[in-house]
Amino acid sequence: MRRALAACAVLALALASAAQTSAERAAALSFDPSRLSRAGEGRWREWKPTDQLPDSVHDALALALTAYRESDYAAALVHLHAALAREPDFPAALYQLGVAHFRLRRYGDAAAVFERFLAVAPGELGATQALAHCYYSLGDYARAQAHYERVLALAPTSAEAWRGLGLALLRQGDPSGALARLERALELKPDHADALAWRAQALFELGRSEQALAALGRAIELGPHEPRPWFLLAQVQSELGREDEAERSRTRFRELSAIEQEVRAQEGLLLHDPRAVEPLARLLKLHRAARNPEGLGEVLARAVRLAPRTLELQCESLEAADALGRRELGAQLAAELEQRFATSRAAWEALERHFAALGDSSAAERARASAARL
Repeated sequence: MRRALAACAVLALALASAAQTSAERAAALSFDPSRLSRAGEGRWREWKPTDQLPDSVHDALALALTAYRESDYAAALVHLHAALAREPDFPAALYQLGVAHFRLRRYGDAAAVFERFLAVAPGELGATQALAHCYYSLGDYARAQAHYERVLALAPTSAEAWRGLGLALLRQGDPSGALARLERALELKPDHADALAWRAQALFELGRSEQALAALGRAIELGPHEPRPWFLLAQVQSELGREDEAERSRTRFRELSAIEQEVRAQEGLLLHDPRAVEPLARLLKLHRAARNPEGLGEVLARAVRLAPRTLELQCESLEAADALGRRELGAQLAAELEQRFATSRAAWEALERHFAALGDSSAAERARASAARL
């Protein structure tokens, strides 16, 4: 039953996305959230996240959440605006709207929406660490610190709020205070790669380079695709007189920074055309190069639902499935690739790599021979 419901949600999203015109998506992306209709004073003051959804917004919110999970934030905005037109200031829709703007890196709009959420549902202050994230991203570190502290007074086990508070203090020149807060975040979530990286920054600023080096090793192990830890690693290695290692770290930092910039460019193309195959194929290649399994998995999920696929997207999807160890999906993609692109040498070369990675030497040899004939 759960799979059937999930399939229905995906189908509904596909139909809704197909119905959306480029003009509707562009309008949603350019819409000023301050223009949203307002509810009457106190309409949602007693609202709780556990309250039943009003029928008027149920479908729109379901579509918005599905779009959000698929990283199609423009579609999420369209559905959330529809929900808020039907039920002004509905807190759950406002909150998700703020999250969508944050994911789009529109921190000013996100902050405005989260502030409005807090105004209409003041009892949910403990859930608004994202508002502090917005202030931090906008460079208002003192305001971010103040809001993180307000959140932590109500939600003291929020690792994200402790991490954010540590970053805000570090940006304001207090590495000792930052270190204490980041260590609290890591007590709550030991495998938090970003908190480990910033803990290393605080240690480095306090002159504790060897400890910073150890923290960076773990941070990079957990998040090898993030550029910033590599930059700091080069600084620490240079400080310790390991110049050859520092140069290798600087090289990796430059590679990952270039990948990050191109990822943002390709994501920008998909905002306006979520079915564009070239950006999806390029994103798969970029996330593999960065060794980013989370990003790779998100893009792969979008790619395998897209039809018809080009040869390049089909090959990149197969490579991604193999990189993620998704054997069942890899077998499906390989069968489709062989069936649809049997006259393509590039397809057989991709199949040869796929079968070789599985250890299937006879299938790999068959693919090699087919590629040679073409």
